[in-house]
Amino acid sequence: MTRHKKRARFKFRSLHVWHRTLGLFAGLFVLILAVTGILLNHTEDVGLDSRYVQSAWLLDWYGIAPPAPPVSYAVGGHWVSQVGTRIYYDATEVAADAGPLLGAVALPEMIVVATQGQLILLTRKGGHIETLEGGQGVPAGIRAIGVSGERPAIRAAQGDYVADADLLEWKEQSAADVRWAVVAVAPQETIQRLLATYRGTGLTLERVVLDLHSGRIVGAWGRWIMDIAAGILIFLALTGTWMWLKQRRRRHQIL
Repeated sequence: MTRHKKRARFKFRSLHVWHRTLGLFAGLFVLILAVTGILLNHTEDVGLDSRYVQSAWLLDWYGIAPPAPPVSYAVGGHWVSQVGTRIYYDATEVAADAGPLLGAVALPEMIVVATQGQLILLTRKGGHIETLEGGQGVPAGIRAIGVSGERPAIRAAQGDYVADADLLEWKEQSAADVRWAVVAVAPQETIQRLLATYRGTGLTLERVVLDLHSGRIVGAWGRWIMDIAAGILIFLALTGTWMWLKQRRRRHQIL
């Protein structure tokens, strides 16, 4: 065997070794891309967009934590609290994108929650009844909420108002007999449940699967890793085709 043929055979074997080694390395990424791709194609079928991650370490990895301590008001033996832009009745979310919580009061038939620019009406069990805004007669510039007798009172930009029994009309009235809602510290058990609920609805499985598919789950380097894996797959396709053609030509020469 000539030196040229020996060198060519050595290069061929070396390429074969590289092809096999890189193939094993790329296999993991192919598996990740295939599984996550199938899941993303059936997001709604498997509920990825409606199921939330509960794992504490994964939530920590994504940096999902309350932006500030909860603001809470005691109402009728329960607690109305705000974490971020979410309003909770005990640990049940009642509003997802609300302005700053300004107070909450208990009436005989309902709970009235005041946020910046709106009133949220809840049942005594925390069920949502209605949300009232300025277009429905609520005084502009809400600053505080209280109770006058059995009716809600509001301190607004232009003065103090008390609503009628149906909360349809607000009349300006002295605040002398109003009991204003004040911020209170909720029990530690309630706070822990509240924070667990907040974190538990902050990260969908769809986002995790999508980040796995793109490599972003490990940050900026993840995209480069997936790019390298894609380059390896291109290399494997080209070298695999070249080796197949080489072997095929060699068989023809032998025949």
